[in-house]
Parts: sequence; C-alpha cells; structure tokens
Amino acid sequence: MEEVGAFDLQAAFLRRAERDIKAFLEAFATRLEQSLPGQVQVHRKKDSLFAKTQHVVGITIHLGANRFVLDNSGHGLQLSRCNEVRGIVLKNEELQLPEWLSSLNKELGAMSTKMAGSQSILHEFLMN
Repeated sequence: MEEVGAFDLQAAFLRRAERDIKAFLEAFATRLEQSLPGQVQVHRKKDSLFAKTQHVVGITIHLGANRFVLDNSGHGLQLSRCNEVRGIVLKNEELQLPEWLSSLNKELGAMSTKMAGSQSILHEFLMN
C-alpha cells in the first residue's frame, strides 16, 4: 500500500477510535471475524453483572507465525505483535497504533498474495 493510503487509513482509524472506542472496537471485531474466520478471536465482557449487552475487551489475530493482539481491558489500548512458532513466543513487541495497523496490513497483504499464487497454481492444475 502506498504511503498516502496507509496514512489515510491510520488517520481514519484514529478519528473513529477517539469518538467511541466501544462502538469502533465492536465494528472492527465484527469485520475481522467475517473476513478472517478461524483466525480471529474476539474477547467480550458483559457491561455489568446483569446486563445482556457486551463490549469488546480484546482481539487476537493469528496470521501465519505472527499473532496480533489488541487489548482494551485496562487503561487505553495495548497493542502487540508476537512472533510465535509451535506455541512458543520468540518475540513480543509492544507497538503504537499506526505501527500495529501498518504491520497487520502488511501481513494481510503478504497472506493474500500467497493465497492468490496458490489459487492460480490450483487453477492451472485443474484446467490441464
């Protein structure tokens, strides 16, 4: 993604997040769950003891060897990226929001490129 597009994406994310973090996280979590089924875990907490409503307190995204974690259970957003092999964390980095989004976007792009290559090979195999 070009620099201007990435900046616009991050600026839009910040504006939206600042207005209403609960609503934004719910929308972001829903979009991720729909886009990446089986790779996203959303952690929700009830608003109060007897409430029927819940809010997002965390999101974990598994992409290859990387795990992206968004935690909103304490004071403010805590964002990290972990490099994990067979369940063992080799590297854990705390990131700022723009870096976290950029890294997530880059990993998603690499994953989609890999999937497109696999799809074309499968198509060629089936057509010959």
